[in-house]
Amino acid sequence: MQTQADVLALLATNLVFSVKIAPLVVVVATLVRSALLLTGRKRAFVSWTRNTILSFATIIFLPGMLVNTAVRYGVCSLFGIDLEGIGGGSTYAELNLFLKVDRPPKVAVLVSALYVSTVASVFIGFTLLFLPVVLLLGSPIVILCWYMALCVLFNSSLRGGDVQLLGAALQKHPGRGMAELLIALAVLIVFYAFVGVGL
Repeated sequence: MQTQADVLALLATNLVFSVKIAPLVVVVATLVRSALLLTGRKRAFVSWTRNTILSFATIIFLPGMLVNTAVRYGVCSLFGIDLEGIGGGSTYAELNLFLKVDRPPKVAVLVSALYVSTVASVFIGFTLLFLPVVLLLGSPIVILCWYMALCVLFNSSLRGGDVQLLGAALQKHPGRGMAELLIALAVLIVFYAFVGVGL
């Protein structure tokens, strides 16, 4: 009974923590991926990839990419975004999974969906990090959960598909879309000004 209470308390605390830490996780993960991206070759392909380091990282952290994509897909479906499927890009041999849409959504809806899915991914990542300790699980399971947590958090960066989708939404709704984007950013800035971005 006590363990159940501990798990519920952990999940509630982790949800609040995930909301507060999500922007920092996205910024750090994006900076790390950008730094790896800049190590690649700028010109013609010499081998199968322009960027061996980023390709290696992509393979190592692939489970997190799949989790994040599944979360993004589910959240976007709940927000009524017309999903055409899941596509992939091969820039620098990186599996850049992103959502393809038949009709770009309103900017406000898209930003809300991206924010909720990001918080959900961060929540999953930190839950995998702390829950095994609370449940007193064995060492192999703890290590596996920590590996999955690192994979999810590493892939919680800003994706090329997100930028493309936002660009398509702005292009379809130029005036109103820009206003919605500015309002959404203002709301997030005010929100985090009050709650803070904590560790």
